[in-house]
Amino acid sequence: MDREVKGLLPVTEKELGCLFMSKAVLLGIILMFFVAASGVFYQQQVENQQKTQLVFLVDQAVQLVEQDGENAFAELRGSSWVHNDSYIFVWRIDGIRVVYPPDPSGEGKNMTGLVDSAGKPIGKLFIQTAEKGSGWVDYMWPKPGETVPSLKITYIKKAQYQNQTYLVGSGVYI
Repeated sequence: MDREVKGLLPVTEKELGCLFMSKAVLLGIILMFFVAASGVFYQQQVENQQKTQLVFLVDQAVQLVEQDGENAFAELRGSSWVHNDSYIFVWRIDGIRVVYPPDPSGEGKNMTGLVDSAGKPIGKLFIQTAEKGSGWVDYMWPKPGETVPSLKITYIKKAQYQNQTYLVGSGVYI
């Protein structure tokens, strides 16, 4: 059954159906793009919020270490400094770990040689970042209870107490 559409050439119902189907597919693609873009935007917002919280937490811990030195370590091992998979850790600038809430038996170990699952020298990067003042280190590390590495970002900041220099850090999985 042929029809004429406002002075255009005759168009069949099949052709009209294809035209509407093409527009529907195009609209679907555009909609999927906007949904994906909003998801990326939301993920960036969440990451920015997590980073802001880590910086705040590390800054507070640095203040405590700079005020109380080693006397602050017992408090930093406490639950008020542990949030989900994030916690405050402290190393001396020579790489000796002095606060490690997930496993206090790991305190006293030299962490300079610590590498991530891809061989990235994160122990050295933590120290270099602290020597510069502060910054972020990203690396691949398994989440607690998992074996497959995930992206983790850690904020590191230098702390000074008398003649001792420390690095204070906390990380979050992305």
